[in-house]
Amino acid sequence: MAAAKSDETAPSARCREALEAFLESAGRRLDETVEAQLLELAVLVAQWGARMNLSGYRDAESVMRGLVCDGLALWFAVEDHAEVEIGMQVVDLGSGAGFPGLPLALLKSKVSVTLVESRERRHHFQRAVRRQLHLDNVSARLGRIEDLDAIQSDVVIAQAVAQPEDALELGLPWARKGGVVLIPANRPDPGVGPHGELGEWGSIRYSTPAKDSDRWLWWGRKV
Repeated sequence: MAAAKSDETAPSARCREALEAFLESAGRRLDETVEAQLLELAVLVAQWGARMNLSGYRDAESVMRGLVCDGLALWFAVEDHAEVEIGMQVVDLGSGAGFPGLPLALLKSKVSVTLVESRERRHHFQRAVRRQLHLDNVSARLGRIEDLDAIQSDVVIAQAVAQPEDALELGLPWARKGGVVLIPANRPDPGVGPHGELGEWGSIRYSTPAKDSDRWLWWGRKV
């Protein structure tokens, strides 16, 4: 008989409740296996965060609210927006602890998610999560965004890597023709402005459990 998980590795009841409350508010239901993986992801971030500066969250419940559910909310908003499709290849630039790319990889097992991170410790964490959660659809690349060979992708997300106009310039080489660059923001127009490589653009409003005010996701389609 397998030994029960210790308190250190098992998600708390409050962590589980936070996930369930968010999914209920979002009107979503997930497979039990996916929910279990999301809970395990929150625990892993909290554990590694106790040893290194992985994120600003130090316990699994706050990781669940501030990172996991935040990432889920973002991808749910994209799914509900007719003009933007997630596609089969997604790149998360400057992904840090792996967000929002890792929640997407758990939601969409057929989508290939590439995490790009320049800091070695965070890169090692991403690889550890890939192994522990058996995420065959995730790859982790170590290096600066502008120095790596770009993977032509359907969706490129650049969250908190630079000012919006600079994030767009970093993201465009990774987007295929017809692909979309996503930039999370606190307002509908983050000041990116018209760009010669974009055929259309817009913003998606969404909300997360960790924020009192709505967030915005700016998107631009590469011509």
